Amino acid sequence: MVFSLPVWLRKSRLARALRQYPLYDPPHKVEERLLSRERAAENFAYFMRVRSDRLAHFRQWLREQFGIKVSLDEKGMRTLCRWGSKYAGLLLAKGTDGYPTGSYFTYDPPWTEENAGNNVVFDIGLALGEAIIANCPKLRWDFDPISAMLPSTARLRKQTSGMGFWRPVLCGFDNPVYEVIPLHCAYDFAFSMMENTTSVEGIKSFHEQPKFVQQLIFEQLLNSYRDTVKNYPDGDPAGLRRELGTEEYLKLVDDEANQGDHDE
Repeated sequence: MVFSLPVWLRKSRLARALRQYPLYDPPHKVEERLLSRERAAENFAYFMRVRSDRLAHFRQWLREQFGIKVSLDEKGMRTLCRWGSKYAGLLLAKGTDGYPTGSYFTYDPPWTEENAGNNVVFDIGLALGEAIIANCPKLRWDFDPISAMLPSTARLRKQTSGMGFWRPVLCGFDNPVYEVIPLHCAYDFAFSMMENTTSVEGIKSFHEQPKFVQQLIFEQLLNSYRDTVKNYPDGDPAGLRRELGTEEYLKLVDDEANQGDHDE
């Protein structure tokens, strides 16, 4: 159980394990939404080149440093959640406001020294994505599957920091604009673990939650995996595309984004 390990002990073990962890080193270290499409594509090409090696290293690192085996299936995602309940909350560096810095999205400060944990958070998302692909073979990584079909949605995301726009996502569902964002899911998981497992106040608040809420908090990665497999290959969990037809469905989705843009 995570709370049987003091925070200082978890920090010490993680700090030792992070020594020499490989840097995720795309050619353009700027939040991708601020890049030109061509440069965002170059960052994506880098991701595709290194993803297999990074996944292999991450899984080996977990075996050697923590004695766990993460397979690319539901069992592996459950194991990754258990490991993350102890260590993921310590991977994100805190800013002066007590919240994580924006470094995971902006690459500033660089992913070295106290921000080196961002490399592991990124690889948690990579492992989640590859586990999904292993069990949903029509899916693939892409960096912009929606702009041509949902221009208002794409414009709104490009204007908003921390959305991960033009970062790798999973697409390939029958619904052409349904996507899963494992890299962001990993960040949300690490942020949630920071809030619930790294301070006396957070741990106390966690214990005040109902048991089913506690389970949801600890199993975010697993639930993302399960939901994606459940929604594959349709990518239409609410049945709206089936009910409205593709053209009317796309219009509805993009109109909602357009309304949100006007509200701003």
